[in-house]
Amino acid sequence: MQIGSIERRGHVLTRPALKCLNQVAAINPTLGCIHQCAYCYVRGYTMYPGDGKVFIYDAIVEKLRRELSKRRKLPLYVFFSPTCDVLQPIPQVLKVTYDLMRVLFEHGIGVNLLTKGKIPVNFLPLFQRYKKLVHVQIGITTLCRDIQRRLEPYASTPAERVRNIERLCAIDVVPEIKLDPLIPDVTDTEQNITTLFKALQKYGIRSTGMNYLFLRPQIKKNIGKAFRNTPLLANNILRHYEKGKSINLLAAQSHVFALDMQYRKQAYTYIAECAKASGIYAYVCGCKNPDITEEPLCATTWGQYFEEKFTQKRLFSPKTGTNRSIEL
Repeated sequence: MQIGSIERRGHVLTRPALKCLNQVAAINPTLGCIHQCAYCYVRGYTMYPGDGKVFIYDAIVEKLRRELSKRRKLPLYVFFSPTCDVLQPIPQVLKVTYDLMRVLFEHGIGVNLLTKGKIPVNFLPLFQRYKKLVHVQIGITTLCRDIQRRLEPYASTPAERVRNIERLCAIDVVPEIKLDPLIPDVTDTEQNITTLFKALQKYGIRSTGMNYLFLRPQIKKNIGKAFRNTPLLANNILRHYEKGKSINLLAAQSHVFALDMQYRKQAYTYIAECAKASGIYAYVCGCKNPDITEEPLCATTWGQYFEEKFTQKRLFSPKTGTNRSIEL
């Protein structure tokens, strides 16, 4: 593993290229991610430094402070993070992530965290203090350690993610669950789904977003490597995409290959029924399934979440006089 530093050129807060996020303020503390998830689209980008390499942006906390001080409008919230997991098990990454979040909280800006990492204990008091400004999404698609290890070799274990959920709920920060990406005949089986929802049920989880794996050349290659010891399973996964379709997920002209529409519809319906039986509302990600759902994009959903939180907060807190904007 190689840990280094790199200069951050341009703004700290940026707009991702994904359609669902291109109006959202987002931040990437690092270039590269140690988790090396097989389905990660970033590993196919030209700017990806390579597996096992992570570069932390120099003085990014101080740059964020200066950037916020010069803004006429502050964002309602900031998304962590489009091209890396900010809770990688690297002390330097965890420290800079903590400091960035603290700066945002001190400015009254919400944090929308999506992670498959282990939440350090020292983050919990920070989240508890600013719980009206925190929205956490825990990515988990299976409780099977073997499957998870193949797909996400250096991310936290399923048991650690369940522990994340337990600790967050204990401080009244109930996370949302992301079933993303689901993989046909691997993580969408009846046994896998029912076992997962049964475990989540006791924590009072209210909602989960669903999305299936989409393929790009690098992702297809990485999936093959992840299941190289079980080539029949790898071939079976890829076989499901033979009747798939190309869809555009980016603001720019870039396409991915998605599962057959009918397969996705039937599977989402079944998984939603399983979730409902456990008292959980399951919705289809509108960002990654524009051909089959009218669910709002992530930016709309997250914006509504933080708008409600800020409305509640203003009932009891004095006005700061600071202008806010959902957009970047």
